[in-house]
Amino acid sequence: FDMRFLDYEALSYLYNEIFIDNEYYFAAENENPNIIDCGSNIGMSIFYFKMLYPNSRILAFEPGEEAFFCLEENVRNNLLNSIKVHKAALSNKEGIIDFYFDQENLGSLCMSTKQERMPKQRRSVETLLLSKHIDEEVDFLKIDIEGAELEVVEELSNARKLSYVKQMAIEYHHHIVSESDTFSRMLSVLEDAG
Repeated sequence: FDMRFLDYEALSYLYNEIFIDNEYYFAAENENPNIIDCGSNIGMSIFYFKMLYPNSRILAFEPGEEAFFCLEENVRNNLLNSIKVHKAALSNKEGIIDFYFDQENLGSLCMSTKQERMPKQRRSVETLLLSKHIDEEVDFLKIDIEGAELEVVEELSNARKLSYVKQMAIEYHHHIVSESDTFSRMLSVLEDAG
């Protein structure tokens, strides 16, 4: 793959996490799995999914402006097909939300809609409901959205779309807000959805 990136340290971290540690590996039941990638960053996870399953169909979401530019270019320059990308954050409501980033480190992997996760600069980004993008079985759902995991999973559950998901990997960010403990709630939502 020909990769555009913003920061070598972040690129190295992503490469090790995704390609060496295989954190997003999953066994698909077909040759063209339907994959949703929430928090795509520059697209390293998309490269991984396309390496595993060249005929996969991927829906990707990334709110970071600079990361999204790299993501789009990486998909285009590598002639990857069956990929749809959205420059948006996922939330439990549609609209506009503050998105926190570090102007001095545009490749940071900690950009977030949660100020406590990235207490630096902010800009406004569009928010979407993931449930509105699920109308068929999802073979694999990857969620790495820096603190918004619970609200997105709860929204999927409330919309009765969590049952469409066969396999998932969630990077859960615990204690972004130090006095907030919601991990048991996350597990409960997942358990209640089967």
